[in-house]
Amino acid sequence: MSITGDQAIGLGRAGGHRHLLLGSRHMVSAGHFAAAHAAFLVLEAGGNAVDAGVAGGIALGVLQSDLVNVAGVAPIMIYVAAEREVITIDGLGVWPRAASLDYFRTAHRGEIPEGLMRTVVPAAPASWLKALSRYGTMSFADVASASIAFARDGFPMHPPMADYIARNAERYRRWPQNAAIYLPKGRPPETGEMFVQRDLAATLQYMADEEKSAAKGGREAGIRGARDAFYKGDIARQIANFHRANGGWMTEADLATYDARLEPAVTVRFGGVEVYTCGPWCQGPVLAQALKLLEAMDLRALDHNSPAYIHTVTEALKLAFADREAYYGDPRFVDVP
Repeated sequence: MSITGDQAIGLGRAGGHRHLLLGSRHMVSAGHFAAAHAAFLVLEAGGNAVDAGVAGGIALGVLQSDLVNVAGVAPIMIYVAAEREVITIDGLGVWPRAASLDYFRTAHRGEIPEGLMRTVVPAAPASWLKALSRYGTMSFADVASASIAFARDGFPMHPPMADYIARNAERYRRWPQNAAIYLPKGRPPETGEMFVQRDLAATLQYMADEEKSAAKGGREAGIRGARDAFYKGDIARQIANFHRANGGWMTEADLATYDARLEPAVTVRFGGVEVYTCGPWCQGPVLAQALKLLEAMDLRALDHNSPAYIHTVTEALKLAFADREAYYGDPRFVDVP
């Protein structure tokens, strides 16, 4: 998702049934039009780019919960214009303290099985709220209002999500809680049917309500209240209880001690352009490495998307991804060169 402001203008290619879009004040791009609209409404209401980004990002967790979810991950990059600096928020959860490499090696031959054993501490709420607290101007309730409505009242099922759920219907059926949400009539929802996520709406609403209770101490205190509702309140207890009852590792202590962190961006220069990625706690630097490998190649002489061009780019990516496998990791535990 991308947010820009202050007289930004976007020109979309007009053709077929696609319209030309112009923005005289600000512009939003997102993977779902309703998330972009939610962010746009925040900008129209006087919010800044971070307020809008948080609104759109949370909305994507509702509108595309087959791909990303509200309690998932949310790496964030922000350009702070006043300081001419790019900062990142890691937004990537850590393993519960009880997790064990030896367990995976002995019980699952080094693989991580599907289900609760794959669960890291939910990072997205902490990530969005840190961005909102440090760089935004609005409350959590303000930026989450559209997402609460999308989850509570539903939205028309869109083709990519309908196709994904249909392809994975049997996997959803393996867990009754997933089946209740994603197979609400005992089958995958069809395109155009209203898709409702009431428990998710209740979760977001609870965070907004707790923010309101804590907001007597000001905006920052209110946002902390929303955060504590998730990581230290009833939501955390429900998560920990579910893990305890179903063989998972997550505890209330894992949730209470988690926090998203501010990290410096990885920066390279390619073709006269500064390129920024998140750090080696994710696969972001793969892009930077691949670009630097390609810097010595005369790509323009190969004709765009010619076999020689595609082969050269592919080999650069293969080398970069090999380094990802060999060297990338959480810098708190891995010495990344």
